[in-house]
Amino acid sequence: MSIISDILTGKIRQEMRERVNEILAYGREWVQTAQKLTEALNNLTEEIRKGNVDPKSLKAVGRATSRLAKETSRLAKAVENHSSTLQKALAHLG
Repeated sequence: MSIISDILTGKIRQEMRERVNEILAYGREWVQTAQKLTEALNNLTEEIRKGNVDPKSLKAVGRATSRLAKETSRLAKAVENHSSTLQKALAHLG
């Protein structure tokens, strides 16, 4: 029985490590995209203040917003997967 629990615990730890790494990677991507969106919004705001609304500024905001939405979905899915892994680990451990 002890050997089986060691195997399960090792597998669970490995999967948890993979899930955490996945969350961290998607989190880094999300932060970078959020920074790009913030920069695009700041540029657009500055252009509006100057009275020149450049269509390029609007496109940059649209692209960054779309990408942030995708990154948010990926991050949410990674967190959901990690939660599932943790629930499985708790079930195995006790």
